[in-house]
Amino acid sequence: MHPKVIFFDLGGVVCRFHRQRRLAALGEACGVPPERVESELYASGLISRWDRGLDASSEIHRTIREKLGFPGNIQALQEIWCSAFEPDPDVLALAGSLRPLHTALLTDNDHLLLDALPDLFPQVASHFDALLFSCRLGATKPEPTAFTRALDLMGIAPGESVFIDDRAVNVAAARDLGIAAIHFRDAAALGAALDGLLAR
Repeated sequence: MHPKVIFFDLGGVVCRFHRQRRLAALGEACGVPPERVESELYASGLISRWDRGLDASSEIHRTIREKLGFPGNIQALQEIWCSAFEPDPDVLALAGSLRPLHTALLTDNDHLLLDALPDLFPQVASHFDALLFSCRLGATKPEPTAFTRALDLMGIAPGESVFIDDRAVNVAAARDLGIAAIHFRDAAALGAALDGLLAR
């Protein structure tokens, strides 16, 4: 197989995602328990709204100020937001080794993270030719639209791509569209799977 683009999920693949770390840090900054943060942002559906790109970073900041009493500026909020992510150096090294193939992040995340990523995680952003966040695509995985818009932005057909994700439902959705997809477990298994695909 000779793909033109390899899509990587962010949380759970390129970075380990620690949701509780974000909840605890934001709760501490606002003087409220993490359970309140969970209720106001996640259970309320706000996170899903933001992942779909319905609010810009400034509006996310304003909403968290109003709902939780966050006292800091938008940069302080971005630092807390990004604290949930822990880059996996082995996966990043693997992504870098794929050059000259094009690589892209294909992730369900909001404008707050998208705006912050190049500054707060330059070692992540620099490994990818495109940052295809759901907030830009207007759809989240496993919706077919999330994949088709990502393909359109990269100017490729489904059969010219590989998609890597830690969630089986997203992998299945990609395969249904004709995208070669790998269910991520760890960097070593991913390397072996990619070697097998690219050797075909």
